[in-house]
Amino acid sequence: MVLTHGTISIWFGRNAAENLVSRILMTISMVDYATEHEKEVLCDFEEINEFENNGYILSSYARKDSRYRAIFVVPFSNRRALDRFVASVQRDLEHNEVRMTLRWRGGFARMKILCQELKRLDCFALVTPAFRENL
Repeated sequence: MVLTHGTISIWFGRNAAENLVSRILMTISMVDYATEHEKEVLCDFEEINEFENNGYILSSYARKDSRYRAIFVVPFSNRRALDRFVASVQRDLEHNEVRMTLRWRGGFARMKILCQELKRLDCFALVTPAFRENL
């Protein structure tokens, strides 16, 4: 996981425990409820409404062959949307690793709080990169 002031980049390996994935995403939501993720889905037209009914916000869609490529914003402030997103990440992990970028309002204070909360999960440590000066 990499934290910056505007984004959180996360990598989950295929062996990531389901409850850990859920707890990490829920913790992020707790620290900043305005966190969101842009998710691309290939689905039938009728399914777009189902995503919206579960809290996803449709950003755009376009026909692709016989299906639709839809881009949704997943607001972490909406518990239904977050639960559905967590379930989709867990399904994806059955086949591949998962990488995602979340947008958040993470200043130094929120970054510090998130690090403290994630340390409670007993699988995170804070690492501060050291940069060498060019000679």
